[in-house]
Amino acid sequence: MNLRSILILLLLLPASGFAQKVTMQVSNAQGFDFSASGVLISSSIGEPIITTITNGELIITQGFLQPEIIPCNDAALSYYPNPTKDDLTVEINGCETEIESMQLIDIWGRVLTTLTPTTNNSVYLGDISPGVYFIRVFLTNTESQTIKIAKVSN
Repeated sequence: MNLRSILILLLLLPASGFAQKVTMQVSNAQGFDFSASGVLISSSIGEPIITTITNGELIITQGFLQPEIIPCNDAALSYYPNPTKDDLTVEINGCETEIESMQLIDIWGRVLTTLTPTTNNSVYLGDISPGVYFIRVFLTNTESQTIKIAKVSN
C-alpha cells in the first residue's frame, strides 16, 4: 500500500465506530421505569422521579438521581485553651457539619492516637508529654482540617 491509501484508511476508520451509545434510560437499583409515546419516566425508592422526553433528535431529562454534595467553604475551627494542660475543646462553626473524630499527630508526622470527642467536643490530653502537636479534625462531610496545639505540663 502506498502512503496515500494508508492516510485515507486512517481518516475513514474512526467514522466506522461508535465511542458511546445514547440511551433514554436511567439505571435503578429499586424502583420502576414507565414508557409511553416517547416519554420515559424512571423512579427509584427514596429518590426523586427522573423524566426523559424525546422528540427525534431532542432529548430532555429532568430530575436528579443523587443529590450533589456542596462543599462548605465557611467551616472554621475554634479550639481552646491553647496551650492546654488537660482538656482541649474543638468546635466547628459556619457549616451544618459535626466533628467525627480527631487524630493526635506529633511534630514528626506520626499518628499517636485517634481521639473521639465527647458531646461537648472536648478531648482529654492530660496523658501526653508536654510539647507541640497537631490535631487532624475529621468532619462528617468528609473534609478534614489540621490545627496546631501546645501541651504544657500540669
